[in-house]
Amino acid sequence: MSVFSRLAHATRKQNQEGDLPDFIVPLLLRIADNPQDFAGREELVGKLVERVMLYETYSELCCEKMGYGLEDIHRTLDELRVGY
Repeated sequence: MSVFSRLAHATRKQNQEGDLPDFIVPLLLRIADNPQDFAGREELVGKLVERVMLYETYSELCCEKMGYGLEDIHRTLDELRVGY
């Protein structure tokens, strides 16, 4: 399974079964559905997959960070130059 397929799978799963907000799904799927636009940046897309898979709504609520939050995902999207 390619990193782009893994991103699509993780996005849908976290949106349906987890707490990943609906508004960020189109941005993530834009990357997953257009691998030719992100050729050569698969490592960064892999980082995004990890952050989506380990997304936690309240990741920064306690003294130690658990999982990744929207800010982490947005930071990676910025690196990929994907925005609203």
